[in-house]
Amino acid sequence: MNTEPENTEKSHHPMDVMREYYAASGITFQEDDNALFTRLNLMNTEVQVICWGEPNDTATVLVRLPLRAAPEVREKAGEFVNRMNFGAKRKFWEIDCDSGELRLTSYTDTLVGPLTAEFFRAILDALLSAADATFPYLTGVLTGRMLPAFAADQAEVGIRTAWQGREE
Repeated sequence: MNTEPENTEKSHHPMDVMREYYAASGITFQEDDNALFTRLNLMNTEVQVICWGEPNDTATVLVRLPLRAAPEVREKAGEFVNRMNFGAKRKFWEIDCDSGELRLTSYTDTLVGPLTAEFFRAILDALLSAADATFPYLTGVLTGRMLPAFAADQAEVGIRTAWQGREE
């Protein structure tokens, strides 16, 4: 006779949590090479979201913006990214110095605790709202219409406004 209790707990594998959240939210996605891929239309732009993760390691959510910094403006784009990350609790912004790709990324430790659907939703919401609120200012930097310092200040106000609107 087996006296061990039956494990009825839901899977906390980050990939399962991500898949289930997308399915429950009606978000279509593709899966390849242990990652989930989807495109989402925001108010100001369309982004590609890539998610992957392992239990007892990390879960990663990457939001890829639909533009790249040309070589002649990468220094200004890098300054903008640095200003967006400076003093922030979560340093989401990244720039690939070789390709000029701009993205927001969250790395979550799954060793301390499992990724939950609520936490995944919060991460995704934070990244997407930051990308959407910041996009017009980032394009201003890339086109030379805005200085990185001014654009980053304006983007911070846009992000705070977007997040305050969600709290009300």
